[in-house]
Amino acid sequence: MKAIVLAGGEGTRLRPLTSTRPKPLMPVADRPCIDYILRSLVEAGIRKIIIATHHLSDKLIKAIGDGLEYDASIVYSFEETPAGTAGAVKRVAEFIDGTFVVAMGDIVADVDVNSLIRFHRASKAVATIALTRVDDPSQYGVAEISNEGRILRFQEKPKLEEAFSNLVNAGIYILETSVLEFIPTDRMFDFSKNLFPLLLEKGLPVYGRPLDGVWMDIGRPGDLLKASLEMVKRHGKEQSIKGVRTSGLMMIGGGVSAEAGASVEGPCYIGNSVRIESGVSLRASCLQDEVTVSSGTAISDTILLEGTRVGKGCEITGSVLASDCDIGDDVKLSFCVIGDGVKVKSGTSLQNAKLP
Repeated sequence: MKAIVLAGGEGTRLRPLTSTRPKPLMPVADRPCIDYILRSLVEAGIRKIIIATHHLSDKLIKAIGDGLEYDASIVYSFEETPAGTAGAVKRVAEFIDGTFVVAMGDIVADVDVNSLIRFHRASKAVATIALTRVDDPSQYGVAEISNEGRILRFQEKPKLEEAFSNLVNAGIYILETSVLEFIPTDRMFDFSKNLFPLLLEKGLPVYGRPLDGVWMDIGRPGDLLKASLEMVKRHGKEQSIKGVRTSGLMMIGGGVSAEAGASVEGPCYIGNSVRIESGVSLRASCLQDEVTVSSGTAISDTILLEGTRVGKGCEITGSVLASDCDIGDDVKLSFCVIGDGVKVKSGTSLQNAKLP
């Protein structure tokens, strides 16, 4: 069986973070986002994977490579002009030779793909949509299913008050090759907006099944933090750091330097070669590789990407700072998103800001 992973989106709601990195490479705890679905596919025995890419494709290809690390064969389909989610699959139709899997590469999906495949085959469906429950279905395709799992109706991104369910499309599909004939080659065509409603209109058997495992969207900066902390809760453990007050679940990389008098309250992810100075307070946050946090700084509900330096006496909460930022002393940041390499002068106070 083969899988197609769609990884061409621009991640506009995550800008400026995605201005310099593709959304599937956004770090979620200790791994890039796309890594979760790739490993889920391989665990289901799928060893031939096509990644359809567009935005900053060179960075994605360099990071993922040929699949050797995954014990799989990974090849790439580059889209010069986007064709929609279904259109991207149509472009690689010649490589598909049986039941196949399509998955979005910009969601966190640490899931059991095998159970979906078994359900699909038992149902004799032409398409099976993985489903998950969310609090706000207005950003997703909403499904209503029968007791047997057959999809009765499908509603793409309804207004919250008009949604008939909170069971939504999770962006993982098991499909038969027969559905490819319904996808045109000359225009934008999406699974949720176009293909699934068309299959239902024609009375074809389209089924849905709730996922087994962890599924999370990372569409917004707050979602990215939530997903990262969920993975720490799932895979972390209680750990001690010499001289540091610690509590809660943590994932800690190698070469971490922490001075006495600091405190870390989990869930927290601390990457490789991170430096935490005396008096630092860290709570419910993720520090990627080679981050430095200077003395007396308090950081909560925040992500600091690789190489970022935070000065003394800062207060940072609810924010995401991209790579190689340089934050001066006594800076206060609240619910900000800061792009790569930005310098923030000492004494600056910002709230709900995006830089640059």
